[in-house]
Amino acid sequence: MSWQSYIDDQLMYDVDGHHLQAAAIIGNDGAVWAQSPAFPKFKPEEMSAIMKDFDEPGSLAPTGLHLAGSKYMVIQGESGAVIRGKKAVNFFQQINKT
Repeated sequence: MSWQSYIDDQLMYDVDGHHLQAAAIIGNDGAVWAQSPAFPKFKPEEMSAIMKDFDEPGSLAPTGLHLAGSKYMVIQGESGAVIRGKKAVNFFQQINKT
């Protein structure tokens, strides 16, 4: 299975009328391996800040998580492995490092 088919067939799959709005698999270097059509274009400095938070957990908390120009409040994740951001009710971002 390719990364693109994983995005299309697994992550974006409709379950009881619910599905993700967007998903992507991105390398540590910022290269996009696969993405859904609606995944926003991010800025290099946003990716750098995300990667820094994996190495230095908590570094995003004071400034927030920024993705494609939108700001999210950082909420509890798994230190060094998962970053979660909240923008509004029922609108979350989750970033995992594997």
